[in-house]
Amino acid sequence: MTLPLPPREIRIRRRVLDKLLLYAERCPVEIGGLGTVVEDAEGLLITDLFLLAQKVSASDTELDADALFEFLGRVVAEGGDVASVRVWWHSHADMDLIWSETDCATIGSLPGDFWVALLVNRRGEILCRLDAFAPRRQTWELPLVEVVEEERGDLEALQAAIDREILEKVRAYVVVHDVIGSEGIAGTVAEYPVPLTLEPTRSRHDPGDARQRK
Repeated sequence: MTLPLPPREIRIRRRVLDKLLLYAERCPVEIGGLGTVVEDAEGLLITDLFLLAQKVSASDTELDADALFEFLGRVVAEGGDVASVRVWWHSHADMDLIWSETDCATIGSLPGDFWVALLVNRRGEILCRLDAFAPRRQTWELPLVEVVEEERGDLEALQAAIDREILEKVRAYVVVHDVIGSEGIAGTVAEYPVPLTLEPTRSRHDPGDARQRK
C-alpha cells in the first residue's frame, strides 16, 4: 500500500454495500467472507465481496479451508489479482458491533501488508477498520463511504441470488454439551447440524441512507 497512513476513509461501491447488508440481513446466524480492494488516486475502494463455504453456529463462523484455496485459485484462473483480496467481512447477526478477541485474532493472522475489515449486523450497522502490518502493526477505525457510481439495480433479484448462495454455502450447527454420569461431572461437546432457515423478507430499504456518500 502506497497511500499515506491513515487514509481519510474506505470507499465501497453501491452494489457491494447492498450485498454486504443483504448477507447480514438474510442470514439469522453469523457468517463471513472475503472481498477485493483496489488503491486509486482517491484511496482504497472495496470492489466486491464474496461468501465462502463455511460452518456456522449462533456465535461462531469457521471458513472452509478448501473453499478458501478454491476461491483464490478461481481468482487466478479468471485473470484476477490475488493481492487485491484484502477485505475480510463478518456478520454479528443480531448482536451489537464490537471487535471480539476472535475477530482481532483472525485479522491478525491474515497474510499480507494490510487488510480492510468490515463488521456488520442485521440492523444495518457497520464498523470499518484498516490494519497495516508493515513496516509496523497499526489499526485505524475509519468511515465507510458509499460510492454512487451506478444505478442500484434490482434489489429483489440480488436478494434472491444471495439467498441461494447462503443456502448453498452455509452449514449451520448447534453445539451441545452432553453430560456423562449421574453426577454430571464429565461431559463431551458435540456438534449437530441444523436446517438453516433464512429470515423473512423485510420491507425494502435503501442501504445507503445511513451511509456517507460520494
